Amino acid sequence: MRNTRREAVMAALRLVAIDPDTDGGHCPALIVDDATGDLLFQGPQVTSAGELAEVDGLSPIGPNEIVGRIPARMRDVLLKALMEEADADAGTQRL
Repeated sequence: MRNTRREAVMAALRLVAIDPDTDGGHCPALIVDDATGDLLFQGPQVTSAGELAEVDGLSPIGPNEIVGRIPARMRDVLLKALMEEADADAGTQRL
């Protein structure tokens, strides 16, 4: 029996940006859920107790939340992807 609910969720996800230095595996990425507009970030999970405590001091980490890391080299590709998504939502195109 096929899991149609999972397939329906999977069909709504779209890759919009990926680490430009990827080797093809385990790459940080930005994914959009077209059904909700939510953003999903794929990247290494922060596990350092010190970093987690510092983040929690800035913005409390909920029991069902994680902290992930997106490399600085992805700033330009993420900004471009987010701007294109915003333009698509507004029905415009950036020159």
